[in-house]
Amino acid sequence: MYTVTGNNNNMPETLIPSEDYDLLAHEAHRIVDEVVAQSLVHMSSDKEEPKDRGRFVELENTQEQSNVQWPTIEEFKNTNVGLEKINEYIDKQWKTSLSGQDPCWLYVTDFIEKKSQEFNDLYIYRVQYSIPTRRQPIPKQTASIYFTFDISKVKPKNTIIPVSFTFETMRLIHYPDKFRFRQTWLENILLMKEKLASAMDF
Repeated sequence: MYTVTGNNNNMPETLIPSEDYDLLAHEAHRIVDEVVAQSLVHMSSDKEEPKDRGRFVELENTQEQSNVQWPTIEEFKNTNVGLEKINEYIDKQWKTSLSGQDPCWLYVTDFIEKKSQEFNDLYIYRVQYSIPTRRQPIPKQTASIYFTFDISKVKPKNTIIPVSFTFETMRLIHYPDKFRFRQTWLENILLMKEKLASAMDF
């Protein structure tokens, strides 16, 4: 029995034995389950000392209150306001903390899209992390964090905009004033992508 693969990525249609496809799907699910299990272990850990894990350093931010003053509805004049506030949040909360983001991580912030709903507009931003090196200045894998600014159409203009974010491949929604940064989540996303890439035989 064969499975037809489409050309969503501008690739020609090919026939792949369904057993091979099932094996790839099974391997992908196994890797995701493994990453989730590792994340749960790290979340339950009370250790705050940096721990060497090969090419990564596991660091945690013990701060939970955001030092950033998020904009009001009236102050949100354009999408650049969101970009500036996200970068300010990362600089103040994740980069400068003694137990924060390791300097080897670099990131870029982009506005992705606006989703208009009946009573609010959602502005979506992406923070894309990677670890460039001299040998590989353009990394093969990146880890993304998606920020959402929820701007109400009915609330007073002086209302502070609720901000939330999610990590790529994870469903858990985080809020800046109730969040403890865990660099290991970025690490796990990269490791999962590396395993998936190595499992693919083109």
